[in-house]
Amino acid sequence: MRSMVLLVMLAGLAGCAGMASQPGDNAALADVRAKIALGRCDDGLIAGLKQNRAPELEQEAAYICLQQGEVEAVEQLLTDYGKRHRNGPHPDYSAYLLALAQQVRFELTETDDLARLREGRETHQRYADFVHRYPESEYRHDVGPRLNTLLEEMAQAEYRLAQTAAQSGDMQSAQARMQYVLRYYPHSTVARQASDWLEGAEQGEQDNSPPGTAW
Repeated sequence: MRSMVLLVMLAGLAGCAGMASQPGDNAALADVRAKIALGRCDDGLIAGLKQNRAPELEQEAAYICLQQGEVEAVEQLLTDYGKRHRNGPHPDYSAYLLALAQQVRFELTETDDLARLREGRETHQRYADFVHRYPESEYRHDVGPRLNTLLEEMAQAEYRLAQTAAQSGDMQSAQARMQYVLRYYPHSTVARQASDWLEGAEQGEQDNSPPGTAW
């Protein structure tokens, strides 16, 4: 499942990591280049890049690490990219890789809906920040479809949590979550189901109300 998630995540990015123009013949970067060529993401790769100024190699290495699901390595390499490399090449690519790394975190929470919503909100924020900072980026056209998929999966997680609450007898929480689905995910595939549930719950309250109660 992890490998399938990463294949889907990186679809359309093939070749991006190879865009770098290599730094000069700095002997200290020889090991870094070798690791990248071999597709290795490890502590030595990150340490070697931390000790040398090679922004495009950092991006290539981050892409390799993302392919392997090493999200923390991607974040170590690129989180401060803009601060460490003033006027560095392709800052939008670094920001986009960071957003994709966060989406990997989201995708790997498929068995925990609470964690899924938490990571989903962070993923949404990273994509929003990316679009705001780089409105002309060539990667921006990928954000819309990814966001639509993200919101759909978050809606489904919210709906499942509502169902779980209802099944456990916590109708107040169930109702609140169903209303949340309708308000924030109105175009999701579960919005209609949430609406039907709320209508049924309201009808049930009316049927169980004492005689003379106004609704």
